[in-house]
Parts: sequence; C-alpha cells; structure tokens
Amino acid sequence: MAPVAAKTIHAWNDRIRDGKAGKTPKGLIAVSFDQRNHGSRRVDKLANEAWRQGNTRHAQDMFSCYHGTAVDTSHLLTYLPSYIFHPPSPHRLTQHLVLGVSLGGHAAWHCILHDARITAAVAVIGCPDYTRLMTDRAAKSKLKTWTSTSPPGSSFLGSQDFPQSLIDAIARYDPAGLLLPDLEDGSSPSPVALQKFKQLLQQHLGSKRILNLSGGADKLVPYAAGDPFLQVLQKTLHEDPELDIGFEDVVFDGVGHAFTPVMSDRAVGWIGDVLAKTGEGNKDSKI
Repeated sequence: MAPVAAKTIHAWNDRIRDGKAGKTPKGLIAVSFDQRNHGSRRVDKLANEAWRQGNTRHAQDMFSCYHGTAVDTSHLLTYLPSYIFHPPSPHRLTQHLVLGVSLGGHAAWHCILHDARITAAVAVIGCPDYTRLMTDRAAKSKLKTWTSTSPPGSSFLGSQDFPQSLIDAIARYDPAGLLLPDLEDGSSPSPVALQKFKQLLQQHLGSKRILNLSGGADKLVPYAAGDPFLQVLQKTLHEDPELDIGFEDVVFDGVGHAFTPVMSDRAVGWIGDVLAKTGEGNKDSKI
C-alpha cells in the first residue's frame, strides 16, 4: 500500500501547485500499515489460507482478520496525532479517509460504516456482504457441510465451517449483515425492512462518500456476491437523495482480483476530488 499512499500524496501536492485543490488547500498525510496477520504482523501462516488449503477455520479467520484491521485503523486515528504533532503544533487532523485493497477493501467498508470520524472510503476488490461471499466460496470448495445436505448448503450457516457466533458478529459489523439482513437474490426488501435500512444508512453513512472498485472477472471476490446489496443501496440512494450519501460503483471489465494502474488512477483522482470539494468556503476545514 505504500506506493498507493505515495501516489496519492504526489497527486494531491500537484493539485495544490496547480491551484486545483479548492479554495482552502489542506495538507494530506497518508498512513499505510500491514493487515493483521500479514507482513510484519504475521503470526499464523495457515490462518491466511482458505478451506481448500487446509484451513478449517477459514470463515472466522478471514472475518476476524479484516474486522480487526478496521478496529486498528480507528485506534490509529485516536493516537496518531500525539505522534505526528509532537512537540505540540497548531495543526490538527479534522478529516479522515480510508483506502483498502482485497482484505483492505473489506476492512474499508467496516471503517466507513463504524467510525464516525471517517467520512470517505475507497473499497477496492472488497465485498460488503460476507455471508454471500463465503457461501459462494463454500459451494465452489465443495465443503462437506455444503454438499452433505439436501438441498446443498441448506445447513451450512451455523455449521462448524460457519459457526453461529460468527453469524452474530456479521450481524453487528458486516454492511449487508447489519444494514440489510435476509436479503434474497433478486428480491426487494419489505417496506418495514427498507425503512429500517434507511434509518441505519443515515445513522452509519449519512453525509459520507464511498467509491467501490471491482474487477468484472474477479473469481476470488466475485462482484456478484455483493451485487444484491449494492443494487438495493444504489436504488435507495437514488430515490432518497436526502440521505446525502455519495456512492460510486465501478466494475472494470476483464479485470480479475487485481488493483490495476487504471483502478489506482481512478482511486487517487477520486480522493483528490473529495479533498478539493470538502471545505470549499470553509476556512476551518483541514486534514
């Protein structure tokens, strides 16, 4: 992530130089760090593997890993200022954005959903519906807990491969699990569920901005896994602009599970646009 962070900094500084950073240009600090159990933080190699690679706890390992990374992000936001502005400085941090790729893309959804300080997020090749993503993966992996029932998969949720305690955690932290549970493919939420959905959207995402970038040929995190949730989200935001939630959903045809240069350019440009627009005419807006 360090190269992406550096690219974002350079692009923003170029905007300031060219007078395209808004009326009150802000300074930008980019922080990149390892996902839990990755890179310098790795403690268990098997925990990063899938069912097919012999990790019987794949579902809970993956969710707890990136949910923990989202928690780490909030922890950093709380304490970084005391390290950045030391000795004390008149500068302050007043706006926070996140960008994550793959597991980081999943984590970016959690960050924007659960931390009120984070107002914009770029989720790259991530998924906002963990249950649908993993049931698809379980079917393709031909797990015994999937294939041994009739119809296949009817008892997968709540099985040893997808425990009830994990389902409970998903209902608290996963975007689809929290905001729009029990959504069926191709179905429309009931009026009661839709009203609850709008209330939760306002509570968790009101006035925030999200850019979702996906690969159309991604087999590891297929766009189809998040599509039912994203369709309802986009339709709701279109019909109720008072929610004031900015959402862009871009699928790159022919791209697999990758963060291509074109996708990177789109992400960096979007971040610059958000920063330039934020605080126009507001002298107190800084980052």
